[in-house]
Amino acid sequence: MYIKYSLGFLIGSLIQAGIVMLAENIGISQMGAKLTFMQLITHILAGQVGGYILLFIIRKVTSIQRLNTFVTGAIWGLIVWAIVIPLNAAQGKVTLPWEAGVGTVISSTMAFIAFGIIASFTIKHYGYERVPKDLQTT
Repeated sequence: MYIKYSLGFLIGSLIQAGIVMLAENIGISQMGAKLTFMQLITHILAGQVGGYILLFIIRKVTSIQRLNTFVTGAIWGLIVWAIVIPLNAAQGKVTLPWEAGVGTVISSTMAFIAFGIIASFTIKHYGYERVPKDLQTT
């Protein structure tokens, strides 16, 4: 079961990275994000961590389970954006979006929201119970 979650989180991470890199390459974003092989691996691992944290939260908080997948994902994407971007900026890897301009803010938040929606969809599609329904006994 966890391989399905991991694949969904991987797809979300790659799409997120693609959005950021596209925005950087066409000049919409001035964040200064670079994508070396090691940064890609780190990005993918961070996406796995972010996805599994969301899975843990969804399993524990019943009110979140009732929310629309897109709402859950968008909120999660914004939360991760508000944590990860300042951490990367503190390490000197990127410029804070709000210091780099409106295009950077919009493109980076859209990238993180896309990741959050894909992660949320993956979790809700494959289920978030501790034991998959097909293995439960009544």
